[in-house]
Amino acid sequence: MPSDRTDVARRRFFQIWAIIGAIAIVYVLGFVLNVLSTPVAIVAWTAIIVLCLRTPVDKLESAGVPRAVGSAIAYVGMFIVLAVLGMVMFSPALGLGDQFASMLSGLPGYVQQLVDWGNRLYVQYADVLQNDTVRSWIDSGAKSLTDWASTVAKVSADGVVGFGTGVANSVMVIGFSLVVAFWILMELPAIGRETMRLIPPARREEAEMIHITFTRVMGGYIKATLLQCLLIGAACGICFQIVGIPNAAALGLITGVMNIIPVVGPWIGGALAALVGFFDSPLAALLALVFTIAIQQFVYTFVSPKIMANSVDVHPALVIVALLCGSAIGGAMQGLVGSVVGMLLSIPMVAIAKSIFVFYFERRTGRQVVSEDGVFFRGTPSHLDEEATRPDALTDAVGVASMREEEQARTEWRLREEARLLAMRYERGGAAKAATRSEAEPPSGDEGGDSAEKSAESRDSGENNPENR
Repeated sequence: MPSDRTDVARRRFFQIWAIIGAIAIVYVLGFVLNVLSTPVAIVAWTAIIVLCLRTPVDKLESAGVPRAVGSAIAYVGMFIVLAVLGMVMFSPALGLGDQFASMLSGLPGYVQQLVDWGNRLYVQYADVLQNDTVRSWIDSGAKSLTDWASTVAKVSADGVVGFGTGVANSVMVIGFSLVVAFWILMELPAIGRETMRLIPPARREEAEMIHITFTRVMGGYIKATLLQCLLIGAACGICFQIVGIPNAAALGLITGVMNIIPVVGPWIGGALAALVGFFDSPLAALLALVFTIAIQQFVYTFVSPKIMANSVDVHPALVIVALLCGSAIGGAMQGLVGSVVGMLLSIPMVAIAKSIFVFYFERRTGRQVVSEDGVFFRGTPSHLDEEATRPDALTDAVGVASMREEEQARTEWRLREEARLLAMRYERGGAAKAATRSEAEPPSGDEGGDSAEKSAESRDSGENNPENR
């Protein structure tokens, strides 16, 4: 029928323009982020600092420490930890600076050794590789590797000025972020209350879901990733030193930092250590690769589940898809750096999107998608009634443990507010009583002095009066 065809055409029209609009929005967003890179970086670092220090500040406030003092204590603790890590990492005993310089200066030599090894293989299998085309390919590849290594070493040596500029910009960004994060930490509960007052009552459950999900996912992901990087970097550096890999501390640091990139990052760090060790001893390279894989699997199997429990619960298949999409979108916006940033943000964004989907799906349909034997939506199902007919969309979206933590935080905050109000009332009552007593007391000053003198005179006159005697 014509009406059906018209409806189909209309739907296709809106679908096509929705796709075009989404592409345009992504492009414009990338352009805006490029122009506003410094403010965006300040916002990102501020969020990271607040999410990392929010828990200790809340615990200090629960113990009776004022929030401003607790924020200052958390900052001091953070600076002490960073200073200790910096002293350990860049101490003369480890010599990280010299090791990185040695790695960069030795890069052309590594490539030349690789080329010589290829030439030996070529001589050994000359009867197979006599084809002129294959020979030209091999020579071209070897020359490209040598030129690339020389260029990298030269750029690394000549890029001191650019590196210094980048460091100065980073210091400025982090400095502003520290100031903004400190004020946000002090006023965080008040900011939350004020934000909730701005939201209509009908939308407060949705706002609460987004708040709990974001803080749970991002906070858990950041803290867990940093701890994983620290554990993997330290363990790999020690193992590299034991097996005799050159520049073990620098390679351990690289392996730990590469762990920030999910799934593929640790493999890159282990492969780099194995490649460097291969030129000294193939056995050491093999042991370094085995140790790296073993350490990563131990951390991912026994440590990560404890850290990221109820924080980032994403299926491995979704992780891979999210990494590919994040890398593609970030690379289209900002090249290699954007690709890495896109991979970093992909997993928490997918976790947040999953929680939002669960919330709206169960709320709109009344069907429970979360189950204990699920794949993409595995979890402990919750219900609003004892008959288990109405799913609790909010608890299913954020997780049972997160909901309990949020309720506990609310209870503690309510108790603190009640104590604060009681203290204010007590102070006001004490001030009122003091004012009442001051009004009831005899006047002071000259009038009081005159009265005292008159009383003394009358007393003396009474004593001197013969009739009284």
